[in-house]
Amino acid sequence: MFPRAPQLVIFDKDGTLIDFQQMWGRWAIGFAERMSVAIGHDVRAFFAEAYGYDLVTAHIDPTGRLAIASMAHMQQVAVQIVVPYGITVGAAYVLVQQAWQTPDPARDAVPLVDVLALFTAIRAKGAQIAVATADDRAPTLATLAHLGVAHLVGVVACADDAGIAPKPAPDKIFAVCRALGVAPHDAIMLGDTPADMLMGHNAGVMAQIGVTSGLSDVSDLQPYASYIMPTVAELWQYWP
Repeated sequence: MFPRAPQLVIFDKDGTLIDFQQMWGRWAIGFAERMSVAIGHDVRAFFAEAYGYDLVTAHIDPTGRLAIASMAHMQQVAVQIVVPYGITVGAAYVLVQQAWQTPDPARDAVPLVDVLALFTAIRAKGAQIAVATADDRAPTLATLAHLGVAHLVGVVACADDAGIAPKPAPDKIFAVCRALGVAPHDAIMLGDTPADMLMGHNAGVMAQIGVTSGLSDVSDLQPYASYIMPTVAELWQYWP
């Protein structure tokens, strides 16, 4: 049980609130296929290795780029993959942008739990809600709107926010806590990867809660998590 009721609940997005594989697994394979067509070489295996997913099993590495890297960083990696095929850096950037096709939240954001009911209950307890994600701001806001919870989220911290270091640096948590007037030790962090747990630890939150609904299993999360549960819907078993 938490030592006291948290004043702020911070959620990761993909793998925590929505199905990671549905949103990003198919996207990664599709992007690699489009890049292969664009340059006339099969580079799917190179993308799989660089991004951290298995083409055969569809398993995604919870510590790999697809799980924790920003969109901008993954675009830079894509450029590095295709440049050796005789393509200039400038042309490679153009091809990457043309093939990128960001996932559509209305089509691909499949909630893992009843997010509206959960967020409504958290707010009824008097706690604020924030989202700290490796995704960019525009798709994050679109996803929260699609889930019908945008009005319940006080602030989001995203990969393309200027001056905020990526997970597992504590910057995102510091940013949302500062914006909402809550000290990190009065906040809890929920996420599905070791990077989420380490971000919470590095920020000094009250507790970091790992969920196995996303990319990680218990053994991945155990070294870093204060608590582990199947989904964020089980949050109440630890709430005092």
